[in-house]
Amino acid sequence: MPRRQKEKRRVVKRIGKYLILGVLFLWTALAFGQDGSLTARSSRTTVGLNEQFRITFSTTERGGEIKPPAMEDFLIVGGPFSSQQTQIINGAVSFQRELTYQLMPKKEGTFTIPPATLKSRNGILKSNTLQIVVKTGAVREDPIAERAKDGFQVEILTSKKSVYVGEPVVLLLRAYWSKPLRGLNIIQTPNFEGVLQNQLDVQQRERREVIDGKNVTVLDFDKKLLTPTQPGTLGGQELKMSAQVQVRTGRADFWGMPEVTFVPQVATAKIPAVTIKPLPSPTPAGFSGAVGDLAFERSLSRTEVAGDQSITLKIRISGTGNFNTISVPELIAPQGFDVYDPKFNEKIDYTTSGVRGYKELEYLLVPQFKGNFILPEMRWNFFNTKTEKYEEIVLAEENLVVLSGAEAPASTPNADGVAAQKREVKDIDSDIRYLQTTEDSSTNGGLLWKLVALFGIATLLLWALQGIKIGGKAPSVQATMAKEKKLVLTAFEKGDQDRFGVMLNTLENRLIARGMAKEGLQKSALVEVFGPENGERLHRLMELCQMAQYAPGAVGDDAQVLHEFKAIWEWI
Repeated sequence: MPRRQKEKRRVVKRIGKYLILGVLFLWTALAFGQDGSLTARSSRTTVGLNEQFRITFSTTERGGEIKPPAMEDFLIVGGPFSSQQTQIINGAVSFQRELTYQLMPKKEGTFTIPPATLKSRNGILKSNTLQIVVKTGAVREDPIAERAKDGFQVEILTSKKSVYVGEPVVLLLRAYWSKPLRGLNIIQTPNFEGVLQNQLDVQQRERREVIDGKNVTVLDFDKKLLTPTQPGTLGGQELKMSAQVQVRTGRADFWGMPEVTFVPQVATAKIPAVTIKPLPSPTPAGFSGAVGDLAFERSLSRTEVAGDQSITLKIRISGTGNFNTISVPELIAPQGFDVYDPKFNEKIDYTTSGVRGYKELEYLLVPQFKGNFILPEMRWNFFNTKTEKYEEIVLAEENLVVLSGAEAPASTPNADGVAAQKREVKDIDSDIRYLQTTEDSSTNGGLLWKLVALFGIATLLLWALQGIKIGGKAPSVQATMAKEKKLVLTAFEKGDQDRFGVMLNTLENRLIARGMAKEGLQKSALVEVFGPENGERLHRLMELCQMAQYAPGAVGDDAQVLHEFKAIWEWI
């Protein structure tokens, strides 16, 4: 009996060894039994223009990342989707993982999809290339897909069919469907050409309507305000959206209920043909490009002041028009006043009726002398889109009375400038007589006076040279910028309450030093000078500084704002 037990144990041990060897063999085969490969395949090689298809990249390698190629001629509707599987059949182990994309062609033609790559232990693996033929009539017939056709559509609506350059037009992007759907997704947004774009608020709320005799669900999902900058026809890439539409398969389940499935669909909407008309020729003198229904006004806080008082003067353009490109004309300064640099004010709203609001320059006038002075006449032209004509607004001259203060000297011009003219003539006459007298005396004085004159000239030259030496060089642009930057950094380090105002003033002063007008520091001008990316970046920082002066808590971390300022200061 003990002998039989020993033999039984011996057999069990032998079987255990074989099982361990078998497991080791399987793992070895699993890890090293296959040569790495990477292949590409397509669900279809000939597709319709708006038909979706799949491409799949497969590999037998366990490690590494599959890097898909550039597929610029196709829209990626879905994916990437990844999967993997392991099989053991009759001791043979196989492994495969896949990366799948759902694509749709952008245009007709024959296109080649380059190989995907994978970095493995055996080197770089490359897949085969794929050739896809896109034809308009190549969509295969599918009864279920036919039921989903026209169940989902998109369109672009415009507020006007014809506008002038600078006249805004509203575009509404809408989707509607008559069958249940899921996975609504924008796969290509319109990219308009030759226009300025502004986003408008829209309530994305589904509602029921009747369109072409069908009850449909409607969703307005985007609204834009476009301001054309050049004549022609509104153009750009079309809108494309994808969704899965629910349709019946024609079969019933165990309970007798109809079976349904979701069919992928793509809806396309072309940009409406909006005609952009050029402004009539010839344009009037002084026309700066203002278009719309506008008003031009000048207001004064007072017209009579004492010598120790000041006058606030505002020049405003208001109404509906292309405010993103309009500039307020500068004041023609009156004589007898010190005019300080203006403060720029604006309030602009982008609405479905256009761009509404105002822009204004606010000046401070301080009298120099007592007397009556004239505020000169101002003229401004714009194109009225309602009357379709150029219109000129004339602001008549006004009298400004200074009741007290120092008397104006004889050299101070009056309203018609006659005194100044007479004084200049008298001065010239006196200078001529003085030169004649000097010439006569030099003739009589002889050589001694000439030597004295030469000695005086030499003394003046030496004094000027010494002054230049003492005065030194003017500070460089780099030194000025470093000083301005330090001013901002110090304000933030101390946590000054007006630190964001210091930053904004520093940025504005730097832009003015580059030759930009203060009232023209808008997003469009910044983009034109610094490019789209840097211009928008600088505009965001300046808007943030403005907001911080009214709502400091909404700005966030000072360190992040300061980091952005330092980065922009390097290239501004």
